[in-house]
Amino acid sequence: MYFFFGDDSRQIKPTRTKMGPLIAVGGVLVSGAALRSLERELESICTETGFPRNEEFKWSPGPEKWMRKNLVDDSRQNFFLNVLQIATEHDVKCIVVINDTSRRTATQAKTHDEDVTATLLERIHLRVQNDPDGCVVIVDRPAGGRKDEDKFLLSCLEQLQSGTRYIKHSKIALNVLSTPSKLVRTLQLADLITSCCTARIGGELVFSPPIFEKIIPLLPSDYGRKGGCGLKIHPDFLYANLYHWILGDEHFVRHQNAFGLPTMDRPYRENEYDY
Repeated sequence: MYFFFGDDSRQIKPTRTKMGPLIAVGGVLVSGAALRSLERELESICTETGFPRNEEFKWSPGPEKWMRKNLVDDSRQNFFLNVLQIATEHDVKCIVVINDTSRRTATQAKTHDEDVTATLLERIHLRVQNDPDGCVVIVDRPAGGRKDEDKFLLSCLEQLQSGTRYIKHSKIALNVLSTPSKLVRTLQLADLITSCCTARIGGELVFSPPIFEKIIPLLPSDYGRKGGCGLKIHPDFLYANLYHWILGDEHFVRHQNAFGLPTMDRPYRENEYDY
């Protein structure tokens, strides 16, 4: 298996007043058998849409990007939906971890950037723990240059070696590898999914809902719920009701104990618009 790792490490200010700034990491899990076809079909749809060679697609393209002015409104939405349809046809699964940075970290990590990465690596391990071949993790090369890249990869190595309170990593075959996302369409897919999920959880209600609805079936589930498995919001003990309103979960599971959702003693008890 291969996991393509995208991030939204900017601190995003949500419109939900009960939340602090959000950061997120996430990506897509693809079988080796499906990877070549997935990459080729993503490249094909980009070519058909008019993307220049090696021009990447992104959820929120900067002003220098071709799609900023040339793929807008319904055309951009339809492109994203078609990209996610290709992912669906290739049995892609996605995992996204979102942290409220105003709260304590979930792991023993010193920063929320390290914390979301540790939590994501934990969930990758859980997804592939029954795969005899394990998983290779590939990440977009950090924008800060080789020094930042080396620092990030070393941090990943230390996390893989030390594990977390719940996981001793044995299924990630190598340390995390990096490559520029503009060269790999599947990394761009990972960025699209991670950024859309962050926007949706943060309360963006114009662009993200129709795209997010296409992402939901790609989120793996355990014990009949997706919250905390395919999509992890930290602290989810506080934000568990969002799993109900946004993902459709009927219960929240922690340490194999479950309680029904929505619960009246946490935020968003009546609906997700309880700002």
